Amino acid sequence: MSIQRFEPNGKRLSHVLVYNGIAYVTGQVAADRGQDAAGQTAQVLARIDDLLAKAGTDKSKILYAQVWLKYAVSDFAAMNTVWEDWIPQDALPARATVEANLAAENILVEIAVQAAV
Repeated sequence: MSIQRFEPNGKRLSHVLVYNGIAYVTGQVAADRGQDAAGQTAQVLARIDDLLAKAGTDKSKILYAQVWLKYAVSDFAAMNTVWEDWIPQDALPARATVEANLAAENILVEIAVQAAV
């Protein structure tokens, strides 16, 4: 079974790949890191929409999402407000959210998903 890779990033990763009917979107962060958690979440989810489309799927087919927050206690509600407006209510995925020391000080949100194709 072949693996389809989309948007390779140098020598480290592909932003999305498809294998065996599942699209795997690597952790995405906001391009404009000057925004608050809600603003960064909106950017990340828009990017995920684009990557899922490249893989031939969409957010209604997300099976699992992993959310990392720099400040889980203070940013959880803001992230969830944006998430709840974005995700179809009849297609809620399994999801885990954790607090993490992210790769740069100004990254507040990172999200990775797996979706059926």
